[in-house]
Amino acid sequence: MARCPYTWVRSFFGSASAAATGEPAQHLRVRVVRDGEERVLVTLPARSARWLMELIPTDVQDKIRAEEIPLDDMMAELHEQTVHYPRQIFTLTEQHRQIEVWLE
Repeated sequence: MARCPYTWVRSFFGSASAAATGEPAQHLRVRVVRDGEERVLVTLPARSARWLMELIPTDVQDKIRAEEIPLDDMMAELHEQTVHYPRQIFTLTEQHRQIEVWLE
């Protein structure tokens, strides 16, 4: 299995949207846990996923890309979609911090 859930889903189903079934997502969720303590838990409208790059600091974007998570491909797909379905977008785990982004 690929290191990134997005990559695995795309390789298995052809695209993340092809795997989507059920009701559209209502929210984009972002969680940051630092040193075992939840520091950030943000809920935004699901359509905000199209502008996710504006929410992610540049240093975090660089780390996501270093983990071979295809951030640019994910963003292009999210931007093109008119309806977003619940799914994990990405998780970045570092020594003292974990960042999770998903649609629900």
